[in-house]
Amino acid sequence: RTRTLQALSSEKKARKARFYRNGDKYFKGLVYAISSDRFRSFDALLAELTRSLSDNVNLPQGVRTIYTIDGSKKLSSLDELLEGESYVCASNEPYRKVDYTKNVNPNWCVNIRTGSTRSLTSLTSTKSEVKESKDFIKPKLVTVIRSGVKPRKAVRILLNKKTAHSFEQVLTDITEAIKLDSGVVKRLCTLDGKQVTCLQDFFGDDDVFIACGPEKYRYAQDDFVLDHSVNGTPSSQLSTPKSTKSSSSSPTSPGSFRGLKIPPHGGSSSNVNGVPESLHCQSPEGVNGNKCSGSSTILEKYKVGKVIGDGNFAVVKECIERSTGKEFALKIIDKAKCCGKEHLIENEVSILRRVKHPNIIMLIEEMDTPTELYLVMELVKGGDLFDAITSSTKYTERDGSAMVYNLASALKYLHGLNIVHRDIKPENLLVCEYADGTKSLKLGDFGLATVVEGPLYTVCGTPTYVAPEIIAETGYGLKVDIWAAGVITYILLCGFPPFRSENNLQEDLFDQILVGKLEFPSPYWDNITDSAKELISLMLHVNTEARYTAAQILSHPWVSDDTSQENNMQAEVTGKLKQHFNNTLPKQNNTSAGVSVIMVQGNEHSSR
Repeated sequence: RTRTLQALSSEKKARKARFYRNGDKYFKGLVYAISSDRFRSFDALLAELTRSLSDNVNLPQGVRTIYTIDGSKKLSSLDELLEGESYVCASNEPYRKVDYTKNVNPNWCVNIRTGSTRSLTSLTSTKSEVKESKDFIKPKLVTVIRSGVKPRKAVRILLNKKTAHSFEQVLTDITEAIKLDSGVVKRLCTLDGKQVTCLQDFFGDDDVFIACGPEKYRYAQDDFVLDHSVNGTPSSQLSTPKSTKSSSSSPTSPGSFRGLKIPPHGGSSSNVNGVPESLHCQSPEGVNGNKCSGSSTILEKYKVGKVIGDGNFAVVKECIERSTGKEFALKIIDKAKCCGKEHLIENEVSILRRVKHPNIIMLIEEMDTPTELYLVMELVKGGDLFDAITSSTKYTERDGSAMVYNLASALKYLHGLNIVHRDIKPENLLVCEYADGTKSLKLGDFGLATVVEGPLYTVCGTPTYVAPEIIAETGYGLKVDIWAAGVITYILLCGFPPFRSENNLQEDLFDQILVGKLEFPSPYWDNITDSAKELISLMLHVNTEARYTAAQILSHPWVSDDTSQENNMQAEVTGKLKQHFNNTLPKQNNTSAGVSVIMVQGNEHSSR
């Protein structure tokens, strides 16, 4: 029989459900509208939740299991999802009992019952209070400083009618952002020691607040000092005095935090280049043994020059160290544009601190402020991998072999530390030119890099270079970098990728990658040695067990011996590069800020 319009409408209607991360008591959850049109299968929902909830820190192995909010049941189909209910997403670990719903306004949910029933009068009263509270809420940027020993983390939070619904909710947001060692933020105090007790206190004259846990609130009177030393202009400098002995134990001492001046709401004071006048080290100990004192500034130590790259989250400028005249790259990451992804930046920097290899771009030092993160990096002027080929007068198979040697050397080092890069592509391989005329590749952009402690499931990378096991979501490890290196090796010798869609359809591309059928079409491969083809075939093996390691690449005859040819392929390869990668357009140096999109949609050109 024909189904009624009402029945069809009911089937098509989306069910709203909220999803939490397993064990994350500070995460407010993510609401999804579940419908048969949006999610064809339960696996499709798991994949979407993985993209939204999983990263290097949270659920790094992806969403594999969905529990009911009380953990009593595992879901196995879309039909089990109910309108207005909440669920907990996990990888393969058991359910962790946490009060997930405490940070969420329950009004959106129709099926969750509260512990007590309020009277109509109390509900009416609450509504009037909310309405009244909106009157004093004006857009305001406040700075919250983490209590505890120095150096102290500080964050800036925008408060407005959309972000400040209640005092408890703002406290929860601050807890998530500031990450106290003691856990939840229990109290907020002004610099004068006055405790913040209601939402309205945020919108008074104070712009700076101290976040405290259960610990006592006591600091030295001179703990924060205003610095006027930079060109006579007041700056947002957090100075670290040598003596930190407390002179006042009173939590309400009026002099406890006087002296710290934060710039106006518009942001920190800047010079003509847009670089804040005063930036400070996150810790007194720099990177790779370099120390930088808490009172030092970027402009005192470096002469900042022109912009050499610009991305979605960061800008890169040339800079010269005043004391030595050495050139570096200054990467300025805008924290406001990375809101909610701060841990990814922290992950990138933590990995950069660990690595030191001649084929990896080196982090010289880092400096942190409430609004930006500044990374002083090794400056590489030779452009990226494709630039080196298209701008050269001669390019041979032996040159390609040397480039693969550099890349494999970097990967062998990283994989020895159990670090997977996950974004190996030509744009992240920069060419370093030495005084004697020789060149080498250096690997950069560790925004997606992570330490491998088990199978990973997060779908990430750039479509052309992504390995089949990432697409299949069967779990992957270090060898996804080898696959990407194999794709690059293929491109180096012919100018186009081994797997491509004639119509620029990503699904077609992924289907080809999953099958892994490798071809070396004539006439483009007629003059390439069999040794090169053999190596590429071993790097692009769909079976990860059979796929080469970085060490095996380095020992292969095409890389280690003289089996590569000296025939000039520059014109042929450059022509294909321009055709397939739009290389006729000028492009700036790599400036990724460390927070990469999970999976690029659309054709390959849009991902570059």
